[in-house]
Amino acid sequence: MLSHITLSGVQAVDLIVMPCHMSAHWTLLICRLKERCWEFYDSLRSSRHRATLTKLIQCLYEDASDSLPANIMNWPINDVDDLPQQDNGDDCGVFVMKYMEAVMSSKTVAWKETIDWCKEMPKFRAQITANIFRAFSNLIKLSNE
Repeated sequence: MLSHITLSGVQAVDLIVMPCHMSAHWTLLICRLKERCWEFYDSLRSSRHRATLTKLIQCLYEDASDSLPANIMNWPINDVDDLPQQDNGDDCGVFVMKYMEAVMSSKTVAWKETIDWCKEMPKFRAQITANIFRAFSNLIKLSNE
């Protein structure tokens, strides 16, 4: 049972964001509660990746059924089109983080107009590393106060 998902918490948000690890690949599943639909983000489009989504949604519902709408398992799952795609087998996790960042920063994203994420991957990885070190440094400072 997922005790951190509560009815009041679900009622207070518009999105449920679920990074999903499927064997050796990360994807992103987002539930848009007000629109009553799911969105699927995959940087290496594959029907194999999509095939597990219904089971993931079912598991979420079973673990937090007291907090989620009863028909959430029947909501449509829409593939998000025109997403930046990776050109290797290593960057899916960073792509998922960038998808989350874009979705959380605005209501609509013009995916066709985004920069070439593959070329920017070294910069993205450096930014993520810097953010982790900054957060760790802040924790150390707080623990020493």
